[in-house]
Amino acid sequence: MTCLTTNLADLPVAIYDRLAAALNTTDLWEKLIDSVNQSSPFYSSVDEVGKYEMKESPGEILLRQWGNRGQTVYDLLNRLQNLSKLYGGIVDNPQLILCRKYKPVRWTRDDHFVVSVTDSAIRIECKAAGFPTPRFIWYRNDEIIEGAEGYILEVVRCECSILYKYRCRVWNEVPEGYTFSEFYRRNEKQFSSSLDSDECDISSFTREDYKCDQCKSGAYDHLRQIMNIEKFGKAGGNQPSEDEIGPLVAVDKVALIISNCIYLHLPELVTPLCDAETLAMALQDMEYKTVVLADLTLEEMKFVVREYRRLLGNGVYAVFYFVGHGFEVNGQCYLLPIDAPAEAYQPQNCLSMDWVLYMFRDYVPHLNLLILDVCRKFIPYQHIGSFVEYAEQFKNKNKPNRNVVYGYSTSGGVGAYEVRGEMNGVFMKYLKNYVNQPQPVLDMLNSVLRDIENDKKVSDMQIPEIRTTLTKPRSLTDQLTADGHTMSYEHHNIHWRLMHELPNPVRLKFEELNLTVTIWFDFCGHFTNKAYVFSSVGDLIEDETDDLAVERPLSKEALSHRAYLRFSEHLHMSKERVVEDDSEGVSLCWLLSHLQRCKGEMPCTVELKKSDDLNTVVATKEASLGHVLITRIQMLK
Repeated sequence: MTCLTTNLADLPVAIYDRLAAALNTTDLWEKLIDSVNQSSPFYSSVDEVGKYEMKESPGEILLRQWGNRGQTVYDLLNRLQNLSKLYGGIVDNPQLILCRKYKPVRWTRDDHFVVSVTDSAIRIECKAAGFPTPRFIWYRNDEIIEGAEGYILEVVRCECSILYKYRCRVWNEVPEGYTFSEFYRRNEKQFSSSLDSDECDISSFTREDYKCDQCKSGAYDHLRQIMNIEKFGKAGGNQPSEDEIGPLVAVDKVALIISNCIYLHLPELVTPLCDAETLAMALQDMEYKTVVLADLTLEEMKFVVREYRRLLGNGVYAVFYFVGHGFEVNGQCYLLPIDAPAEAYQPQNCLSMDWVLYMFRDYVPHLNLLILDVCRKFIPYQHIGSFVEYAEQFKNKNKPNRNVVYGYSTSGGVGAYEVRGEMNGVFMKYLKNYVNQPQPVLDMLNSVLRDIENDKKVSDMQIPEIRTTLTKPRSLTDQLTADGHTMSYEHHNIHWRLMHELPNPVRLKFEELNLTVTIWFDFCGHFTNKAYVFSSVGDLIEDETDDLAVERPLSKEALSHRAYLRFSEHLHMSKERVVEDDSEGVSLCWLLSHLQRCKGEMPCTVELKKSDDLNTVVATKEASLGHVLITRIQMLK
């Protein structure tokens, strides 16, 4: 058994080798790297990651590097445990090698289930915790449902669903046949556990107007009448109102998340990208349509707020989150874009929350949660006059702000802080623990306030504040049901989905060299204005219907060329990263940012170069790569 205080570089050779091999499996080492927070001991730059990928054992290199930075077994286990919330069982093996304590499965909710609905499906979520990572088996009327092995089960939202009861068995076990197995299974230790859930009755979530083939046969009409009598007292009686039914519901869930950290004239921030990604991941798990944008100018911030209001409407749950620089004047917050001057003491240099609420004035969501993760320090007295004059234009123009909750990361006149070495800012560090809990929004924010108050490191510097006009105990986890709002819901779906689609790969032919260049994109987390772009060089295939051609190894000519991409100067492109594969040759990868500045399909210049002479361009072609994520927003007007 390893000691928690053991430096990673000082691990016994056998454990060190097994741990390195586990990190190499499915490139788990890459998931452990923090590529954003440079002060993190797990940080590696994009260039360094590219070099690791070319090594035989990146895991061994990183363990030595992390050990040299003072990281211990405890530090690595802590990071693996945090990542297990995102990646599940794929991070179990290195924890087992390091002999993390076995933990039997337990329910994370007293009621076992959270049920939500879409237009045509019922989603049953059953979560449990433990180590190794819990596994799930679902039953329908005591029969195992084949293929249903995750913590979420979706069933058709049809009339005959009232005939079925669902339950879940959750279990975990330390596997046999590994070097660590004996440690866990000796001396009559517990190494496995299981739990059976209560039955989940979904009859109250079915739709009479949505029918599967069995429903269409009419076989269940009589049973439906019986169920209505049981629910409402008599056949043909009045249906209860929404308040009488009980559960609060959302007809849609939407979120706009803006993260500003790379400021042109103000100090750069470290954690906003991680804060935005953390919240986006949690909200998407709860079926929110999230739009996540980074490093926007003032013009771009106003543009996306105007577009975001298209997703609002009666009955919607809306979340607006901004993390970056800001300040307060006369009780109103002003958010700073990345192009704000060093002394942004004029209204025209910042985004006023008065203006944001003015943009939302014609919409009354059931929940309008505004989370402002900014400093609220007061500006110098001599600059207040222009802000007072600016705010006059909004007097008597904004309608009453119903169902609004303001969640401020700090109090008026006080700064909001980042703690060196932490992945998240102070506010998000605690908010992420509660954001997906089934509790009223006000309770969620009060829990964050309480936790920060109990954190002696920051409680004297930063305490959140809450303001609200919300009259019902609405929760971010409330059920989603589009009944009666189907057209609006589908419109929102299309509007959101188009901004989250990547284009098909583009293939360019260089006939004179007998080569092709393939360009494709991949997502950068949940961000809508960032994406990874790749390029690779291959051989020109005469007969593109020849399926066997893809199995042939690349020629020396293809392997000796690189395809470099150039985009508009308005876009930001990271330094290229080399991704090498023995059979597919070399691909180049870049992180492309500020996609919102591309006002349509994305043009690109492709430059072919020899790998041994990167200063000389062998051939050039222009290409249109289509719409990429947020660039489609122009299509939706």
